[in-house]
Amino acid sequence: MKVCIVTTAFPRWAGDFRAIFVYEAAQALKRQGCTVRVIAMHNPGAKTHEYMDGIEVIRPQYAPEHWEVLQKDSAGIPAAWKKNPLARLLMIPFLIVHTLAIARYAADCEIIHANWTLSAAAAWASAWLHRKPWVVTVQGSDIFQAPKIGLVRRITRAALRRTERVIALSRSLATATAALDIPAENITVVPNGVNLTNFPYQPEAPRQPIILYVGSLISRKAPNVLIDAMPEVLKHCPHYRLVMIGEGEMRTDLEAQIARLGLADHICLTGTQTQQQVGEWMRQARLFVLPSYEEGQGVVLVEALASGTPCVGSTAGGIPDVVTPDVGAVVEPGDADALAKAIVAVIANDQRWEVLSFGARQRAETIYSWDLIAQLLIKIYQSAGQIGHD
Repeated sequence: MKVCIVTTAFPRWAGDFRAIFVYEAAQALKRQGCTVRVIAMHNPGAKTHEYMDGIEVIRPQYAPEHWEVLQKDSAGIPAAWKKNPLARLLMIPFLIVHTLAIARYAADCEIIHANWTLSAAAAWASAWLHRKPWVVTVQGSDIFQAPKIGLVRRITRAALRRTERVIALSRSLATATAALDIPAENITVVPNGVNLTNFPYQPEAPRQPIILYVGSLISRKAPNVLIDAMPEVLKHCPHYRLVMIGEGEMRTDLEAQIARLGLADHICLTGTQTQQQVGEWMRQARLFVLPSYEEGQGVVLVEALASGTPCVGSTAGGIPDVVTPDVGAVVEPGDADALAKAIVAVIANDQRWEVLSFGARQRAETIYSWDLIAQLLIKIYQSAGQIGHD
């Protein structure tokens, strides 16, 4: 089967972890015998055409490189839309270029798999040219945030109603998608997975007294709430430190918050790290925390599970699908006191920690292996192909 993956986010070059889960999905499909071509958004410095480990990647430019700001930072298009008026104007040339690229490069494929609803809109707009069945995966902000804008909401609904299948990463996303008047029977929950080889489980390796956060430093990820929880955590576990990996618009405010709370010796903001470095931190940390107000699924949680690292998260979005009682705990978003208690309950109890660590790896292997998920995706593609030929 020849699959055309279209996406607004994808690794820009070797070693980049931008939307690494789309790349991992493509590789998993390739391991299942599929031929995969990817059409992605161009970013400054990225090649317009290359092969990444056997995957053909096409990134057509939509503007002069110094104007290509739609994926300037890891927070994605919604963040660019809010911060930069130019980003709004660039949506028009991007959608035109994206649509024409799909029409051209998907014509000899059997199925189109769009990631995020912008790519879905382009797949819909070019359907009369490529004449291929197509499915779409909704990832989070494209359903939770984008439809708040009137025109975007109408385009999103129209595109999703015309796809053969909507794939949602979590039950929460499936519910939010159905709220756009998308028939529930057309929505299937399939999570993003993890490459177990990249996040090996080393049960005998010593862990460091580290609480780890990986994510953009933006308000919907609630890194400030985690910092607010740390004074209470340190009362019970004074030798621990919090390592926060990522960049974002809140960094300056977070640095001021850390100074105000007198936590400079206990909290480290590392900035952006490579996927290999993130994996090393995952294996060293004793706990992973993601306190988001909004989350489609939280791929970093799945990576933590694969590493055998217990997790504490919020009840927002798809987090409870990943963080079940056998791998950690969830609390209400924004509640720093409850977050601190949940953190201490895991890291201060060695026996419980060992049970959760083992359960984390088991859950990653049985539910989130990319090879298992690729098999589910191929079944969806086959079903969509039958629908497309009815």
